[in-house]
Amino acid sequence: MTGESDLNWRPVLEVGPRPVYLKIVDALADARSSGRLQPGDRLPPQRELARLLGVDLTTVTRAFSEARRRNLIDATAGRGTFVTPGEPEEPVLDLSMNIPPAPTGLNLPALIRSGVEGLLKRSSAEALLSYHPGPGSPVERAVGTSWLAETGDRLPVDKVVVGSGAQALLTAVLLSQTREGDTILANALTYPGLIALAEATRRKLAAVGNDGEGMRPDDIEEAARKHNARVLYLNPTLQNPTASVMPEGRRRELARMAGKLKLTIIEDDPYSRLLVAPPPAFLSLAPERTFHVATLAKCISPFLRTAFLAAPDAQAAERIARAIRGTTMMAPPLMTGLACEWLRGGLAGEITGGVRAEAQARQEIARSILTEGFVAADASLHLWYPLQSQLRSGEVADIARRRGLAISPAEEFAVGQDFANGFRLALGATPNRERLKEGLQSLASILSGTPGASRQKV
Repeated sequence: MTGESDLNWRPVLEVGPRPVYLKIVDALADARSSGRLQPGDRLPPQRELARLLGVDLTTVTRAFSEARRRNLIDATAGRGTFVTPGEPEEPVLDLSMNIPPAPTGLNLPALIRSGVEGLLKRSSAEALLSYHPGPGSPVERAVGTSWLAETGDRLPVDKVVVGSGAQALLTAVLLSQTREGDTILANALTYPGLIALAEATRRKLAAVGNDGEGMRPDDIEEAARKHNARVLYLNPTLQNPTASVMPEGRRRELARMAGKLKLTIIEDDPYSRLLVAPPPAFLSLAPERTFHVATLAKCISPFLRTAFLAAPDAQAAERIARAIRGTTMMAPPLMTGLACEWLRGGLAGEITGGVRAEAQARQEIARSILTEGFVAADASLHLWYPLQSQLRSGEVADIARRRGLAISPAEEFAVGQDFANGFRLALGATPNRERLKEGLQSLASILSGTPGASRQKV
């Protein structure tokens, strides 16, 4: 029954603590997805639906407003409310974008405005409007040595390079250290930016086996010999996507294996400053073969697309600088100038502390709502949720999207076909804790109804 006639549609609402108006929206989305509601179907009047459900009118009104925002329905004055023919809009609750939350106790937009204004007053126009050398100015590189010193001893300036974000520096490392067709060893689930970069530069990726402590040294040796690989990519601290932290013992084992095989190590380290006491970096364990990349985007804000790279020696840093000049040219002077001022003055550390505090609060919310068994650290920006379900994570992500929720399935991180079933949840993109609770409660509801999924307390 479609068109002008009213449907006798009565949604069946799920049990649980999720707000009733969102349960109505979920039921509408499910009915639309399954075909029980067709484009052009006219829904019952709001007052009639409220009576059928035994809820107040304002609850139904709020549900219809949210459904319109998701492009599930449309209303025409004098005619009623109709199911739309188009696809729902992008999810309004984003648990897929892995960005830091607003720091607790600080107004970051105000700090950015005042910081830029102050920088423009203190700096010469020539310095901010001119091109900077590929590896960064001497002052910027010196500031970078201080930031990187948290992972070990302070480095000589000529071993440090400044870039416009971690991806730009990773690109420079791959271009300078590998050739087209070379194979890079990585986790079976790894950073999607590396996957995209390897594809764009025509490099290959090969997965290395893991156990509970991270990459297995024996599997690195086997994979390196099988693929004639010379480069090992590691994201050992709060790994993306699994949120695991490789213990110091395993790091030392891998450093020794890399030395034995003469592997170059690329250490991608965006998250370690979120931990109060992270394990030692490969930069300190194997400095003679490690390219260490540390971005500010994950511990301060994506606004600061500034990152620092430590190279094994000055010659390697110069090769990185040449690759930067051929790709991204330089780090943007205004953004980099602000980053350096915040680093020198201590504000960067203060903001990182605020991000850490907010991340801890959001992880606590996740622990209170989701089924036990996921992987996370107290101050991680994300968590890894393994699935025991019969469904693949991509199918669960599709169900979540229809409910107005974005998550990141394992398929987005996969190197090859043999990888763990699960998904990553990023906790920083939602604007506040209440919206995060809403999203996690929605996800818990989805998981409890997934065939074969765990039925534990949520």
